Amino acid sequence: MTLLSLLLAAFYAAMSAFVWRFGRPNAPQHYPLKGEMAVLIPALLAHAAAVWLPVVQQQAFLSGFGYALSMVTWLMLMLYWGGSFFYPLKGLQLLLYPLAALGMLAAALLPQHTGGTAVAHLPFVLHITASLLSYSLFGIAALFAWLILLLDRDLRRHRFSPLVSFLPPLLSLEKLMFQSMLLGFVLLTVSALSGTVFAPAVFGHPMAWTHKTVFGLAAWLIYAMILLLHRTRRWRGRKAACWCLAGFASLMLAYIGSKFVLQVLLQRG
Repeated sequence: MTLLSLLLAAFYAAMSAFVWRFGRPNAPQHYPLKGEMAVLIPALLAHAAAVWLPVVQQQAFLSGFGYALSMVTWLMLMLYWGGSFFYPLKGLQLLLYPLAALGMLAAALLPQHTGGTAVAHLPFVLHITASLLSYSLFGIAALFAWLILLLDRDLRRHRFSPLVSFLPPLLSLEKLMFQSMLLGFVLLTVSALSGTVFAPAVFGHPMAWTHKTVFGLAAWLIYAMILLLHRTRRWRGRKAACWCLAGFASLMLAYIGSKFVLQVLLQRG
């Protein structure tokens, strides 16, 4: 799987360069979206094989940092591919492909820890499925937030970068960001409830106040605040985008961040 991960990292890096080419001043005006969607199909199938074959072979979820990052980026790419047929997502790939390349590079170079929980463990499957889907949706919302901040910066400076012509309108980006956050918040709530109610079955012990719990709760509160203020006070724009990034940072510290510290920096399984 190491070779496949490296090949996918090279493919996503090439796609990153291809997409950024359309952000240059002399870039072609027509972006070949249909061609991109067609090329992505075999890449997503190969990416699926890279993240799911180890699970099938070992009948357990892996727990490595690189594996977790590659799984989340695969889900984000799947959401982007499917959503592109219904929503104007052009511009999202400016950040998504470089992130996917880094995810596959991490999966190839960092060790995969195999002490995961069995696939047949249904409470854990419910918890991990809701968690991964919510992380992916919040990841997409965070990418939208970065693009919103980019456009907002240009508006404030009265200076527009070449990428502006490649991106959807600011209001469209905001709408997609809030839609992604809302669905992600529902799934994060399911993940939190399943992790709390079924904690003995999922983790083997009652819920404890660890760093994961604290950062996860902080992320839930941040997203709840954003959605509530957007609903009641029409909260939007730069402030909402910044808080969206803060919520995503907290969420990543709760899961992927802890794996990075333990497995990469401290060299612990």
